[in-house]
Amino acid sequence: MRTYLRNLSVFNKTVLFSTFIVILVGLGTAYISYQTQRNAIQEVLSNQAVGTANLWKNTLSIEDIKMAEQALSQSDPYIKRLKKSVQMINTDQSSYLMASILSAEQTSRESVRVLVTGNERVEKELGETGIYEASSEFISAYNRAITLKKPTYSQVYTDQFGTWITGYVPIIVESNEVAAIFTIDIDASLLATYQRKLIASLVVGCILLFTIIIFFQDWGLRKLMAPLKELLNGIQQVSRGNFQVRMRQIDKSEIGDISWQFNEMTKKLQILFDQVAATTEHFGEKVNPKEPLKGIEKAIDEMEMIIERTKLQKELQRAEKMNAIGQLAASVAHEIRNPMTVVKGFLQIFQQKENFSEDEKGYVQLMISEISRAEIIINDYLSLARPDMEHNEKIDCTSCLTNLVELLSSYALLTNNIKIELDVGQKAYIKGSKNELNQVLLNVMKNGIEAMKDGGTLKVHLSTDLEFVHIIIADTGIGMSHEELQRLGTPFYSLKEKGTGIGMMVSYQIIEKMKGKIAVTSQKDQGTTFAISLPRQYTNSLNED
Repeated sequence: MRTYLRNLSVFNKTVLFSTFIVILVGLGTAYISYQTQRNAIQEVLSNQAVGTANLWKNTLSIEDIKMAEQALSQSDPYIKRLKKSVQMINTDQSSYLMASILSAEQTSRESVRVLVTGNERVEKELGETGIYEASSEFISAYNRAITLKKPTYSQVYTDQFGTWITGYVPIIVESNEVAAIFTIDIDASLLATYQRKLIASLVVGCILLFTIIIFFQDWGLRKLMAPLKELLNGIQQVSRGNFQVRMRQIDKSEIGDISWQFNEMTKKLQILFDQVAATTEHFGEKVNPKEPLKGIEKAIDEMEMIIERTKLQKELQRAEKMNAIGQLAASVAHEIRNPMTVVKGFLQIFQQKENFSEDEKGYVQLMISEISRAEIIINDYLSLARPDMEHNEKIDCTSCLTNLVELLSSYALLTNNIKIELDVGQKAYIKGSKNELNQVLLNVMKNGIEAMKDGGTLKVHLSTDLEFVHIIIADTGIGMSHEELQRLGTPFYSLKEKGTGIGMMVSYQIIEKMKGKIAVTSQKDQGTTFAISLPRQYTNSLNED
């Protein structure tokens, strides 16, 4: 049952829930109405019984009542006089009203003595003793009338004579004592008849009311759910690639706002996928103008193709740029390196002359240092153009990292009080040039140390999987913005004051030549992480030539 309800549509769930609420509220209202009417009628009958008893008690003789307490037989004259007075009440209303006089002295906790009654059946049933075994409702009201010495009435009760509501009026003598209780019994079966009619009326009214409410509820919910069904159909159309679908905006309610937002979404999707189709056509793929995209899946596939081709174009552009820089580097190095070597040689000769003052020798030394720095830059350019003539060798990455950390630890500690943490697992091997790998690792680690101007920790981690060896180098330095990260590795771009950007460009070139990749993540003022991944080689498959 729970599964069935869970799988119902939203419309059916709403109808079922609202119908349940309507029925619950209707039944509650009917019950309250029934109880209110029942209590009102019962109060009317009770007041009628008390009022009638108050009216007729004045016709009774107090002396006869006193003597009736001592009577031994119903044939005594004072009993007959009281009976005649009581029977006058029953003459015209005997079908639903009965009068009696009760003794004020209760014979037991559950019975009273009836001195006089106007009903022959009751008189015959009780006999000469007149002892009446009363219900708890009767006894409770009887005792209340004697104790309070005021008129009162009972709740509805049932005995062997029928269903009744009784009004009690105490008859008080000169000594302010209760001599007897005068009662008027009203037939409460009339109340049951009225209650049955009331229940029937309430049932018919509830059925009519429920029918009307459910009819209008169903009509209203269908009107309310119609835009949602239209929205669902629109979503299905969009999923099939139809971005021309539009929803009717009937009003400015929440549903109308949803319709407007949906239409805006489809307009933007149409523009987006038109651009995707145009870009796809730009890459050489033919697109049918009548059916440019076959659903969201097709569009996503084409977007992925565009992304891959964009990446490929960037790689080609970078390769072309690197080739052009390499050719330029070879030309510049060839034309400039030799003259600079001659100049540096003569400066070194001048430095040895004794007739130079100390200031002059300082100037010469400064010129020699600047020429040496220029030679380093030229060598970096030459490394871009110089073909790799070295053959591949087995490289122990664990050993390389260990040696470099030992080499740089003192430098890092003395530079900015930087600590290097090394974490290497099992032996990991790759194939390539050991010198070039050391050049890359040294360049990245030095950049990390120089980025931590206020000290910090450089973490070096080595791990492997089935295909790659992963070297992670993370610093806690100044970090880079997104724009700076995008330009990393491009020529002539460096964050260092005297940097040329050639070092990182060469590092990227070396890793690509080794069929690996470099991934860099960075956040400003939080640090930078270099993740170098290189194809793993197992020791038994390496040629150690």
